[in-house]
Amino acid sequence: MPHARRVSSLVSIAALAALAATGCGSGDSGPGYGPKDKAGSEQTATATTPAAPPGAAARDCGRTTVAGAEGLRVTGIGCDIGRGVVAGWSKQASCAPRGEMSRVSCEVDDKYRCLAAVVDEGVAVSCSRQGGSLAFLAKR
Repeated sequence: MPHARRVSSLVSIAALAALAATGCGSGDSGPGYGPKDKAGSEQTATATTPAAPPGAAARDCGRTTVAGAEGLRVTGIGCDIGRGVVAGWSKQASCAPRGEMSRVSCEVDDKYRCLAAVVDEGVAVSCSRQGGSLAFLAKR
C-alpha cells in the first residue's frame, strides 16, 4: 500500500475511533440516559478542563463594517488589527475567488496567510500568523 493511502486510512480510522469514543450518533442522549447517583437522580457533569490560556479563545469584534465583512472573530490579536487585515484582504484582487474558483489563498501585509472559500452567504475567510488569527465573512 502506498504511503499516502496508508496515512489516509490511518487518519480515517482515527477519526472513526474518536467519533465512537464520544458516542456521536448514539440515540442514548438527553434526559434519562446520563449517569445516575445512588438515589437514581441524574448527575450533573462539571468541567474538569482548565480555562483556555490567554489569547486562545476567539473574541467577537461585533458588527464589522470594513469592506462589507461580517462576523469578525479574532484570536490572540485585537479587533483593530483584525479590521486592518480585513481591509488589506479586500484591497488585494488575488485574495478573493474569481470566476469558477471555489477557494483561494493569499498573503496579506507580508504577515497573514489567508484562505478564502465560497459559501452561500459570500466568502468565508480565515487568516493566521504565528500567535494570532482571525475569521470573517465577506459579503458579495
